[in-house]
Amino acid sequence: MASPDLHTSWLSAAVESFGGSFNIRIEEGAADSVEFFEDPTSPVCNLPTNIPKPPPVTGKIQSRATVPRQLANSDCVPKDTWDRLFKEGFGADVHVIAENGSVIPAHYALLTVASPVLGNLLQQSKVRNGIRCIKIAGVPHGAVYVFIRFLYSACYDEGDVKKFVLHLLVLSHFYSVPSLKRVCINHLEQGWLTLDNVIDVLQLARDCDAPRLTLFCIRMVVGNFKSISSTEGWKVMRRANPALEQELLEFVVEADTVRWLLQFV
Repeated sequence: MASPDLHTSWLSAAVESFGGSFNIRIEEGAADSVEFFEDPTSPVCNLPTNIPKPPPVTGKIQSRATVPRQLANSDCVPKDTWDRLFKEGFGADVHVIAENGSVIPAHYALLTVASPVLGNLLQQSKVRNGIRCIKIAGVPHGAVYVFIRFLYSACYDEGDVKKFVLHLLVLSHFYSVPSLKRVCINHLEQGWLTLDNVIDVLQLARDCDAPRLTLFCIRMVVGNFKSISSTEGWKVMRRANPALEQELLEFVVEADTVRWLLQFV
């Protein structure tokens, strides 16, 4: 089936000029207000003088810079509304297909806004019966479900995030969702790192551009080298990434050297 044409509708509006009848100046020291001054040289100022004056201005005209801050501080739609929309899938026009073939209904417009990368992939996908389909492979269905739900409302169950935290870290990095990435990193740094998973987390942190989490992992390895070097994760890392093993060994040797030198200070 041929892929249908994709069109983006752009709204256009006619902009009228006032022929220089007003000069617009932003007074210095009044960054949040805009004042308008009539230009006496303009032909428009030669109108009859008996025109009624407008009523006094009740407040300052806000500059464009103040509006986004106010909008950012107002919750126009409650989170539970977006969460309900995700769970019920009303009016869904996207099918997100997980590894096991299960389908998660979603909405093209919302996914595009929440993740530009995902939106770009959806834009390139074919439309069948009004539905776009995209498959997220390589991660469990549960991780995909938590990921898509987070895109809607930033809501999540802590147990689900803990269960799929490494998968979610990869998804948040690949699909460029910084807010979810911060959630995963914060939870890992605040107690979810263990001797058994620290090597896996370290490798993902390096691949997912998470330098702070990388430092946390290296500190744990250096401080618990004997225990961590006997884990299955270390053995797998040694075979798959010997360069990383050498780098960690150098950190351990350096730390031991520093501790030894401190004895003589």
